[in-house]
Amino acid sequence: MVPASLSTSAPAIGLLVWFALVGVRLGDLGDEATLAEVIVLFVVLVAVPRALLFTADMSPRTYANAARPAGLAGLAGLVAAVPAFAPGLGPGLAAGLTGPWLLLCGLSALHGLLRVLARRSLAPAELALDLGLVWLPGAAVWLLVYRGDLVLGGFGGLAAILTAGHFHAAGFGALVMVGLLGRGLGDAPDWTRPVYRLVAVVLILAFPMLAVGIGAGARPIELAGAGLYVLGLPLLAGLQLLAAARLRDRPAWARVLLALSSASLLISTSLAGMYAAQGFYGAAVPILTMLRAHGLVNALGFLGLGLLAWSGLQATARDD
Repeated sequence: MVPASLSTSAPAIGLLVWFALVGVRLGDLGDEATLAEVIVLFVVLVAVPRALLFTADMSPRTYANAARPAGLAGLAGLVAAVPAFAPGLGPGLAAGLTGPWLLLCGLSALHGLLRVLARRSLAPAELALDLGLVWLPGAAVWLLVYRGDLVLGGFGGLAAILTAGHFHAAGFGALVMVGLLGRGLGDAPDWTRPVYRLVAVVLILAFPMLAVGIGAGARPIELAGAGLYVLGLPLLAGLQLLAAARLRDRPAWARVLLALSSASLLISTSLAGMYAAQGFYGAAVPILTMLRAHGLVNALGFLGLGLLAWSGLQATARDD
């Protein structure tokens, strides 16, 4: 049994551990793979436990309270962070310490699927959040491939950890934010509903197309997936700004953070679109620059600030 206090405090504990990791590995962050791993671990330690807490009250008929998976995610994330603190560990041990995270991600995906079955509805907000959970096992597999110094589908090393980052952020993170936005629009103007549905459909389709395109070496499919992101993410940012402006009865700090999340998304998306058009290897924009200006901004700014913002905005709504 996971104590309720651990479940609710898991994101804060994870954030403290992540800051400690940054301090310990600060001198190594000029290395592309190390920086990519640190970015992924922000999602592992902070974003996933927080997102699972959001699923606790979104479907009253769901099979279980999601506070328990959130606490388990916090524990599994701490174990998964150990190899980053001790980079000298062998591949076998590093992969073994990532195993609990893979198991947790599998349970989270099952939780998302069971929510769909219990709800018996394809409402876009809930569906987006549940599909975000479904992408988590793929994210964990690629982290394990990197940690174990393995090769999967021709991808290993730097390519593996970059793929893990895309699964954690573009697959899981973006869809979670789509789901939370759907809850937050509430009594927004009628014209926002079709726009939101378009955003949800576009971003639900974007990641599988991008993943298939890269994995199969099908450049047109890869570009189509990237194009869907370039279309959908700015619209998502715009709707988040609208929500921040309209929720005037909610805490000002949360509305400001939601606006900053939107600005971060616009910055990271513009650079990602340029990079996708150039190709993965030999691009004019160096990978290290992409990790700093796209990956870090996307994880901490868009996802991190966004989740914190919705925590304040939705907590106030429940108290009303």
